[in-house]
Amino acid sequence: MRFIGKDPNILDAFYKATADGSIASGKPVIVTAPAKSAGSAVDFESGGTKTVASVYDSSNNRIVVAYQDDADSDHGKAVVGTVSGSSISFGTPVTFESATTKKISITFDSNANKVVIAYEDTGNSSYGTAIVGTVDPSDNSISFGSAAVFESASIAGDVSFVTFTTFDSSNNKAIIAYNDAGNSNYMTAVVGTVSGTSISFGTPVVFESASGGVLGSTFDSNANKVVIAFRDGGDSDKGKGIVGTVSGTSISFGSATQFSASTRGGYGGAVFDSSNNKVVFNYSGSTDGGSNFIGLSAVGTVSGTSISFGSEVNWEAGEAKNISAAFDSGAGKVAVSYMDDADSDQGKVVMGTVSGTSITFEDPVTFESGAITQNTGTAFDSSAGRLVISFADDGDSSKGKSVVVTNDTGGKVKAVGETAGDPSAGTPVVYESGNTSYSSVAYDANAQKIVIAYRDGGNSSYGTAVVGTVSGTSISFGTPVVFESARSDYTTVVYDSNAQKVVIVYSDQGNSYAGTAVVGTVSGTSISFGSIAVFESTYGFQVTAAFDANANKVVIAYRDGGNSDHGTAIVGTVSGTSISFGSATVFETAAVGYLGAAYDANAQKVVITYADEGNSSHGTAIVGTISGTSISFGSAAVFESATTVYTSAAYDSNAQKVVIAYRDEGNSGYGTAIVGTVSGTSISFGTAAVFESATSSYVSAVYDAGSQKVVIAYQDGGNSNYGTAVVGTVSGTSISFGTPLVFESATVQYVGIGYEANAQRVVIAYLDSGNSSYGTATVFASAPLVTNLTAENYIGISDAAYAGGATATIQIVGCIDDAQTSLTAGQQYFVQTNGTLATTAGDPSVLAGTAISATELVVKE
Repeated sequence: MRFIGKDPNILDAFYKATADGSIASGKPVIVTAPAKSAGSAVDFESGGTKTVASVYDSSNNRIVVAYQDDADSDHGKAVVGTVSGSSISFGTPVTFESATTKKISITFDSNANKVVIAYEDTGNSSYGTAIVGTVDPSDNSISFGSAAVFESASIAGDVSFVTFTTFDSSNNKAIIAYNDAGNSNYMTAVVGTVSGTSISFGTPVVFESASGGVLGSTFDSNANKVVIAFRDGGDSDKGKGIVGTVSGTSISFGSATQFSASTRGGYGGAVFDSSNNKVVFNYSGSTDGGSNFIGLSAVGTVSGTSISFGSEVNWEAGEAKNISAAFDSGAGKVAVSYMDDADSDQGKVVMGTVSGTSITFEDPVTFESGAITQNTGTAFDSSAGRLVISFADDGDSSKGKSVVVTNDTGGKVKAVGETAGDPSAGTPVVYESGNTSYSSVAYDANAQKIVIAYRDGGNSSYGTAVVGTVSGTSISFGTPVVFESARSDYTTVVYDSNAQKVVIVYSDQGNSYAGTAVVGTVSGTSISFGSIAVFESTYGFQVTAAFDANANKVVIAYRDGGNSDHGTAIVGTVSGTSISFGSATVFETAAVGYLGAAYDANAQKVVITYADEGNSSHGTAIVGTISGTSISFGSAAVFESATTVYTSAAYDSNAQKVVIAYRDEGNSGYGTAIVGTVSGTSISFGTAAVFESATSSYVSAVYDAGSQKVVIAYQDGGNSNYGTAVVGTVSGTSISFGTPLVFESATVQYVGIGYEANAQRVVIAYLDSGNSSYGTATVFASAPLVTNLTAENYIGISDAAYAGGATATIQIVGCIDDAQTSLTAGQQYFVQTNGTLATTAGDPSVLAGTAISATELVVKE
């Protein structure tokens, strides 16, 4: 730190550091911890390489890499490397098995000062085999004793799984965990004892009488226990952990404990965090038991022969494969390396810090921008204080390579700000303690409240509405109010921004199923209604609505039961607490179902979506133009040439596109979405994209203007009909999706969705079958803003504007910053989470300083 004094009577000091990203003049900044960076990759094998594993030999301060040499008949080989600065050099590879060698794992026996390599020997009936290696540091060579069989049967199992070997330093034993294909693929462990250059084994012990696969093993040196992570194929592929106690040449186990609802393949790695005395499992899995396999970690605490876990933590939202892990004792962090299947198979590493029973992760660092393949090997060289990641470089003929990951020198400074985090859902809240259906959600921008309209099955199925107030990730409700004292179906609520009223449309069973509408006025946490108005005197079914902000009209689309169920629309005008209608217009001379509607603000048109029963119920859309109290339509356009149900439409104002979400019966009922572009009175479509590879029902979509994303909520038939939401990003005429998130771990029905613009949160309303079919709502954040500001990391105010990488001058304690505006002299100012200043404290509470004039602030004074 360099201080420059301007006045001997005033501490007017500065701190100089590298800018981490651009920093504006006069902006609060924080100090960031040293980050990781990857050096240049170095070849350890010039030919094709598979099944890479690595370990640190602490006796000789060397990295040992074991692998399958694809260029030499898949023989098993090992090579020794020396780390120097940000690079590594290797000796000559040595063959340890002259046959096809698979499922390689490696550990270091610190008692015998030897490495132990376990593998599948396909030259000997795929028997489980191990061999002892001795490193010679003088020339980076390694020599081997004779191989020993630890399992006289195939350990082939699932092709994606490897063996996992760890060293019990309390008992000086090597423990190998594997799948025993000779015993129904049961998960098994065996204890090995190294003597000289040989290894001998006790009797194998089954720790799970089911198929599946081992996901990692490690030794807890605090509890003196072996801990194994595995996928339990006998219990829906749940991730579980089990504690093993070594005694002599045997091992016994406690009961297994679940840490994940679903894990996948052999993508895993376990490490022991010696700083916090915790076990950390790192794996590819799913938080909801579904088919998405994101990068996850779970922190485990060993007590006796048991282990307990905190909640899973996501470190990679895309699909993570080829995972390995090591503990960086220098930084006190867990390092997880992996192949990012969602980012061109790039090689990445992410650092995690354990706190209690959880772990937080930094941004991933790319160690290979091209594709990698096979398993990675991650080891920490405690002498050099460096991580070494070994891998097969798919972009360079699958050559075996290693890269050294180092810390940047010193901390950096970064502007205080917020970034988008992962999607999240708040705690569900009941708004109606009765059987509730046809929930629809709208935001009253004038009252800044959410309105939910629904059919109250607990009160004779009367049409009812309730007002909700969103605060952060929570929502509270006023008292429900009846708007129709008769059974009300297909309730839909929309907000008229011109009249500053909500309009509820529905089918009134008490009046021959007449299509009906009523205007609601929100006041505080309550709502009152004007007179009921009928827009279709008989059988107005499956109603939906949208507000045309250009014409200041409400458009209602419906199935006209009095006219052969034809698709029909009508324009409504709100005046005070009443609504009146023009003449109805048929937009489809055939029966229609599953209607949706959205207003395209760019084209100033209304888009109606539906299943056209006159055309095999194909998904269809049509563009409507309002003129006065009438509406006219262009030609209908098919967006899905298959039976389409549960259509819902939303307008993405950033992309200026209409997004239609639906269930595609032509593709196994999968949840699907497509992007529509309105031009004049026509609409055209891009390519449909699946957002849920399972039957999806009660699909409902809305645009989140805060995150500029489309959010789709639905019932996931592939996951016990749980309530699920997914975030979509529109690009051109395409839409892509993140990982679905369960918002209700129970069967949901009648899902409705709306966007609360003030809180920038999505509200999802639904019938909760897991709670007596009560009307329930949750607040969903599609990309919640996460600040980099903490109570400790604020350092001062930037003296000028700086580009990323430049040396920035930061005004710290006692320095006078003169780049502010509109301050009040004598007033304290606090740093806000978005980097602005305010006279009230944010969360966290961080004092920026005290104003001495309209433009000057004494930092932290």
